[in-house]
Amino acid sequence: MMKKAIKKLLAALLAVAMVCAMAIPAFAYNPGETEEDLNTKHEYDAFQIFNGDVTGNDTDGFKISNVTWGKNIPHPEDFLEKLTEDSTIGGEFKTDFTPQEAVAVISKWHDSDNNSIAFARFVCNYIYTDSNANRDPVIQGGHTGGFELPMAGYYLIVDTSPFSGGDSYHAYNSFLLKVNQKNYHVQITPKVVKPTVKKEVYDNDDGSSSGDNNGWGSSADHAINEEFKFRLIAKLPESENNGHAYDYYDKYSVIFHDTLSDGITYDRPDSVVIKSNGKTYVIPNDSSKYTIGLESQNYLVVKIPDVKACAKDAGFDLNDGATITVTYTAHLNENATVNTAGGPNTTDNKNSVFLQYSNNPRIDTSLDYTTTSEVCVYTYQLNNTKYRDEVNENNKLEGAGFRLYSDEACTPEQEVKLYKKDNFYYPIKDATDKAQDAVEMFSDKHGQFNVKGLDAGTYYLKETKTPDDYSPCPDKEIVISATHNEYNVNLSGESNLNNKIINIKAGGITLPSTGGIGTTIFYVVGGGLMVAAIVLLVTKKRMENK
Repeated sequence: MMKKAIKKLLAALLAVAMVCAMAIPAFAYNPGETEEDLNTKHEYDAFQIFNGDVTGNDTDGFKISNVTWGKNIPHPEDFLEKLTEDSTIGGEFKTDFTPQEAVAVISKWHDSDNNSIAFARFVCNYIYTDSNANRDPVIQGGHTGGFELPMAGYYLIVDTSPFSGGDSYHAYNSFLLKVNQKNYHVQITPKVVKPTVKKEVYDNDDGSSSGDNNGWGSSADHAINEEFKFRLIAKLPESENNGHAYDYYDKYSVIFHDTLSDGITYDRPDSVVIKSNGKTYVIPNDSSKYTIGLESQNYLVVKIPDVKACAKDAGFDLNDGATITVTYTAHLNENATVNTAGGPNTTDNKNSVFLQYSNNPRIDTSLDYTTTSEVCVYTYQLNNTKYRDEVNENNKLEGAGFRLYSDEACTPEQEVKLYKKDNFYYPIKDATDKAQDAVEMFSDKHGQFNVKGLDAGTYYLKETKTPDDYSPCPDKEIVISATHNEYNVNLSGESNLNNKIINIKAGGITLPSTGGIGTTIFYVVGGGLMVAAIVLLVTKKRMENK
């Protein structure tokens, strides 16, 4: 009977070991991290909780007896007192337990990961925070490739790798409990996974940007003062092995660090959503759940102090993996960089995000970070120059009035409303006072009237006031057609961001806006008519003389 009980106890301890051994994958790594790095750069400390005598073999099974307190628990009465106060497993223990009785309780947990993980979490916190514990590990600086324990027993093994600087992307593995059977040799195989983060921007689904079919991608084009949306997507890794990675954490935090360009203004949050296995949960806008706001003019921070609590509210297990999506509204402002041409090294309004996240289950404040994800937002400048008679630097015409429309008929309802600031005209959009009257554009003394910050699309320029002694020009079609990604924007051949517009004297023929060719045609046609008139006159004189 005793032999059977000992076998059961040993099996239970081994089960606990399997639960705890590498139960939590590493939650970050350097993309360049190799298997050799994992074997050499990770260091582990071992703390002895229980020891005992182990006999037997693989065939007959191993037996454990004479269980005593380990070297790192010099004050077991204090250890047991604190253990009985644990909110999860405290009720299973008594302050006067012998080590054999304590182990007997643990033996009942071979079918319950939650209790064994709670015990491992308690032991780790106790050793690192309680003055009555012996904090000197029995093995210090052991490597992944393997290290030797001094004797059989029940150990807490902690990843203590001295990562810093360029190693900041490496991962801390969780603490673990392990029963040594024979040869006292421990070999650890770390798992390397990490959260990722991606930033996307919404564009009208016009085929100009790279991304999905719903308008989200790595780039967009928008008008200045036009509101649009960004979203930040964090993907948390699924637990591996025993599937209880996040359970080793008292809480699991994520922080989005979002940097906007000078040309983009943050307007307001839209939603923070967590999803897992087809379930969607909108996290309440409550400071206990998350905070979002600008820490400086262009620096947005979203803090979720405990994703585990959010997952619990949502009714799903964070160990299954999850995505957290933050969506917010912003707009291009007057500081936005604009494009007057397309191609390599074109002007963008670049924005980026990186993610901080919990990475050490024994230290709540220990955070590591991901690489950054970038998106670009493009906008365009329309340069117009007014000339009299022909394109010539000395022929620039002041005082011509124009309005811009989005339909060929140039109906008032489709006017692209503009306001003037300094030497530019800007769109009146969502982020400005839309009740303000649209101003009429006028060519200045240099003949220029330039519109800054237009979205891609087709527009129509209509002359609304013609200088004295000149004839009005026909409506001018303006095309802005572009494809883009996070690297550059390319304008199509039909795009015309730079336009020369010509007026001629009243009574003449209005020349095409393309410039000098119209004058040539006029001279050719006029000259031909004159020659024809002379020929007719000579012919008539000859007939009269006959």
